[in-house]
Amino acid sequence: MRGIVWALAGVACLSLAGCGANKASSFKHRIAVVPKGLTHAHWQSVERGARRAAADFQEKGISVEILWDGPRTESDASAQIDILNRNIANRVSGIVLAPQHSQTMMEPVRTAVSKGIPVVVFDSGLDNHDLVVKYVATDNYHGGQLAAERLLKVLKDEGKTAPKLILFRYQQGSESTEQREKGFGDVINAVIEEQKKKGEPTITWLSTNKYAGATVDSALKEATPLLSNYRDRGIDGIFAPNESSASGMLKALQSLRLNKKVHLVGFDSSSPLLEAVADGDIEGLILQDPYRMGYLSVWNLVQHLEGYDVAPGGEKTQSTGEHLVTRDNFGATDTRELYDPALQEQRKFDLPTYSKKK
Repeated sequence: MRGIVWALAGVACLSLAGCGANKASSFKHRIAVVPKGLTHAHWQSVERGARRAAADFQEKGISVEILWDGPRTESDASAQIDILNRNIANRVSGIVLAPQHSQTMMEPVRTAVSKGIPVVVFDSGLDNHDLVVKYVATDNYHGGQLAAERLLKVLKDEGKTAPKLILFRYQQGSESTEQREKGFGDVINAVIEEQKKKGEPTITWLSTNKYAGATVDSALKEATPLLSNYRDRGIDGIFAPNESSASGMLKALQSLRLNKKVHLVGFDSSSPLLEAVADGDIEGLILQDPYRMGYLSVWNLVQHLEGYDVAPGGEKTQSTGEHLVTRDNFGATDTRELYDPALQEQRKFDLPTYSKKK
């Protein structure tokens, strides 16, 4: 009887994280990949890219296990910290992290590094990148600029050179979306200054201080009264800087029958957003390349673990590109491979060549 009890205890221990699981693992490298959340299509593409990188390493004889886990929502920083701490305690080989907050996530990253666990940050930055191996992300500032340029072009084509605009922000502390908002605002404000110098009517900011929050539902809840409050003043254009804020704003516009009357430019892709581009309810989406982001994040970390210098000359930032998608190009193959799982599987990457560390 006592032997049976010990045998059952041994089975239970193997099923739990932290009971020597790392020692028993048949994988050479165990990589925890921790996104901001799990529900958005963006993170699902990241996961596919991360697992593809692991499969490619397996073909080269390097076994890599991907431990994918993230918070249910992108506003639950404590859940993300718990996931990080659990992986640190389980002595993973390395961590790939999309930090929910640029400051709050610094402490768990310091803890990981102090215990010899290297960290690659992706999608959204930290206040200090000195601790991390690599930062793999979209040039979010440039993406915001592209959004502003697209919105202004659409409005200008309608003869509106001094439109009334809304910047519908995401949430405070999210470095990636803050950069998008800044890029968008800087372009608009530069045009306003030029208009003032020429004595022309200027663009008007109707609102720049409303936050969508982390979900489509919270975005819809904020967007509906925002639109109701300003519709009588004549809203011409809106920028929403991520998938959930764009989806919530789109639903609000449709429910108030302002779609196609108010021009919306968003960020990121999902089936409803892409359908809205095709239908003309969204004038443009700035798409990232999350599949490539997931792939390169894991690839860089494993290269680092294999003894390669993945930040030659101290350059730690690796851009994955940003792409304007409109009704004219949303069906093109090079656009669809940014989000279509079948096309993503067929992609090939030009990877940098790194030298062994001295």
